[in-house]
Amino acid sequence: MKRAISIILSIVILLSCNIGIELNAYAGDFDTAAKAKSYTLGSKAEGCFSSDNEIEFLKVNVPQSGRIEFISEGSHSYHIYLYSVNNSDNYIADIFVPYNSSLGKAYDKEYDYLVAGTYYFKIDGYANENYTVRTFFTSANESFSESLDVNNNAVGNANPVSLDTTYNGMLGENDEIDFYSFTVLSGTQTINVSANESVYFSVYSTTGEKIAGTFAAYRKASTGTANWSESVSLNAGTYCLKISKYSYSCFYSFSINSIHRHSYNYSYTVKPTTSSNGYDVYSCSCGAKYTTNVKSPKPLGAVKIKSVKSQSKKHKIKVIWNTKSGASGYQIYYSRNKNFKKLAAKKTVKGGKAKSYVGKNFTKGKKYYVKVRAYKNVNGKKVYGKWSNVKSVKCK
Repeated sequence: MKRAISIILSIVILLSCNIGIELNAYAGDFDTAAKAKSYTLGSKAEGCFSSDNEIEFLKVNVPQSGRIEFISEGSHSYHIYLYSVNNSDNYIADIFVPYNSSLGKAYDKEYDYLVAGTYYFKIDGYANENYTVRTFFTSANESFSESLDVNNNAVGNANPVSLDTTYNGMLGENDEIDFYSFTVLSGTQTINVSANESVYFSVYSTTGEKIAGTFAAYRKASTGTANWSESVSLNAGTYCLKISKYSYSCFYSFSINSIHRHSYNYSYTVKPTTSSNGYDVYSCSCGAKYTTNVKSPKPLGAVKIKSVKSQSKKHKIKVIWNTKSGASGYQIYYSRNKNFKKLAAKKTVKGGKAKSYVGKNFTKGKKYYVKVRAYKNVNGKKVYGKWSNVKSVKCK
């Protein structure tokens, strides 16, 4: 009779448990790591405990380093212990799912950061109670993949990085330190670190001696991020950057920027115009530039005089020339000497379209030589073109 009652009670307990549709855990089926039920990140696991077994094991593969969000519910409070497959005796993290009287159930939302590998989730609860666990995974997008078997947790395992390049990493529940090696020329290097939690960083020699630090990037509550830049003076050589956990696991990124030394190469030539200088341009990869071989503005071409005529009234001399494109005006010289060593008169005519000028009050019967040149206004100054041909006329 007692045996029959025991069997009936067992059946009642099983029926009263909230059996999941994605992963059903039955009392006693998965109560050791060796019997753990396979579980996939991103799915839901449900189960219940019998009166004589209050433990369930789930076995899960974490494909790459990242953050796992646990959303856990149950009829009573319980624990979720995280173990690596390499060490099922010592847990990595403990998630406690407390009973919430306002909700009328146990409930908790928790994050844990794990490197890639295989793990056990040990669910430890109370007899005749049930649980539900859902997970969501976010990849760390590490620049150098870490796992339970491969890591950069020591100077000797430091991953080599290049200057002026940004790298991503993660500090997890079972990964509190990362090392990266870099080579520099003598001078100041700027180390930039960003994370979603506070982190420490330092500079070490390749043999493990601390060279500079410890510096800290503290998380600001207003932004939810930690950002810090530190300038470190180093001799030429190879060093290691150590990034370590401050309090909490996190995602982070960093770069090591050296003082930029310009390296200029010829880029192109700007040809002179009638209004601007010409020059050669040399550029650096960073965008910096300088100019050299400056050439003066290109002169305007020579004006051609079409005719020079004298009029007896007021002893006028009229000169007519062809216009020059780009000219701002013209200058006319009159001289009794064909070499223009001494001027009889000179006149500036404004306007690039001007094509003639009439001078007055010259001496009757005297021979005059005339020449014309164009000019261009450049930065408030006149830039002159070449002189025209010379023509002469006898004043009437």
